[in-house]
Amino acid sequence: MAFDKDQFEPTFNGSLQRIAQSEKTTKEELRTLSRSILEAHHATENVGYINRLIAILSPVNKKAAIVFFTHFSGFSFDAASGMFTKKSKKRYDNAKVLAQTFLDDPLNNLWTWAERHIEVEQKPFAVEGFEKYMVRAVKNAAAAGIDQVELLKAVFKAGIKPECIIEVMDQLGYELKEEA
Repeated sequence: MAFDKDQFEPTFNGSLQRIAQSEKTTKEELRTLSRSILEAHHATENVGYINRLIAILSPVNKKAAIVFFTHFSGFSFDAASGMFTKKSKKRYDNAKVLAQTFLDDPLNNLWTWAERHIEVEQKPFAVEGFEKYMVRAVKNAAAAGIDQVELLKAVFKAGIKPECIIEVMDQLGYELKEEA
């Protein structure tokens, strides 16, 4: 199948616009909903509002919302179930006061709070993760009829130095047999 740039571009641009609009809509909804849920939660002590929101969020938004609601709800979050469960006798009253003070400023919401309190950390590189990726790549290449020589060429083109192969083979215990 040949790539058709003229066909791809309009589809690609349309997709980008829909995703951008979706992201904007989600962010706007969470901006207002985070405030109203917090208010409803403390007025009713019903943690179900928070749990129903958490259940539908994308992984990144879910992480931010969990930290936000852990701080302001006064309920305990159970990672195994992915839900807020019990009202904390020790933390609830303080969380309610914090929430009321927070909500006094109409500009405060999940995103303004997250900017000040949540630091996004990039996961450190792990060789084990790369090894898992390579296992999948080897399987997928075999299924597509691409041999390992082509994969190794791609690894070298990506910046791995070919002379490393001898050192790796020595470390793994392979012996090169000299041809006579």
